Amino acid sequence: MSTDRVLTINDYYDGPRLGVAELNGIPHIYESEFDHNTDEYGDTYFLSPIGKELLSAVLEDWEIWLRWEAARKRGEVEAETHPALPSERARHEELKVFVGTKLQADPVARKRYRASFLVPPGSQGSWQGMLVQWVAA
Repeated sequence: MSTDRVLTINDYYDGPRLGVAELNGIPHIYESEFDHNTDEYGDTYFLSPIGKELLSAVLEDWEIWLRWEAARKRGEVEAETHPALPSERARHEELKVFVGTKLQADPVARKRYRASFLVPPGSQGSWQGMLVQWVAA
């Protein structure tokens, strides 16, 4: 079974719930399916292709968050500054407005998959380098 790269994790609750990951090497939005029968998230996700402009904005904002997270772990910023360093706050806000509600699986073009998210050995809990295996559901 092949693995693909997780490019961003924009929402996390007991696992990645929303973001961008590759499917067969092509970036897609992934969105966790909520099971209303159990009131929990399962391992099924809706995937749909992401446009280049939206991808660029989401990746830039992810990099801003990664720099903030690294600085927080080093004790250089307080948690209250989440999710951007003070010097990058304005750009984060611009990206947030641009992305708005666009980061969601397209109900018309989406496909349903089961996901197994994998953290590579030696990543020490880092969000970077996470992989995913997709299986059509």
